[in-house]
Amino acid sequence: QQELANRRQQQTNQLGGSEMMMESVEEEDDDDDEEFSGYDMRDIIFEKWGQCFDVEFQRVDSYGFRTVYLNILPFRLGGRTFRHETELDYLCHLQAVVEILLKYNQIGYILMQIDETKKKPRPNTSPLVAVPLRLELTPEQVDKILG
Repeated sequence: QQELANRRQQQTNQLGGSEMMMESVEEEDDDDDEEFSGYDMRDIIFEKWGQCFDVEFQRVDSYGFRTVYLNILPFRLGGRTFRHETELDYLCHLQAVVEILLKYNQIGYILMQIDETKKKPRPNTSPLVAVPLRLELTPEQVDKILG
């Protein structure tokens, strides 16, 4: 985590703050989505909430429609309930999530929602409070993903 803090500080110094960091990532996203990685997603999550929270896709059925959300879960790297054994496992998971978002052209939309949300994942509450980020998918894409 010290390495993450050092990298975050270097980026903040180079870019002049979190808003510029988000704008920079969005500009890169417009130019070449393939350059966005699990490391970048981890940095965005850490920059927004101050911790490396877990993420997970969730299917929601409502009023006869199926939707997919990316939830920012209140489980943090290094916490006792974190499902990834190491930081490398966590980064591999984030990379897989990013690849899915890239495949369905959702990175920019998810980054915009992260930037705009005022919600924060809250652990130790009943029920746990996650931050839901809705994916903008066509019904055909949802059917393909969920089967």
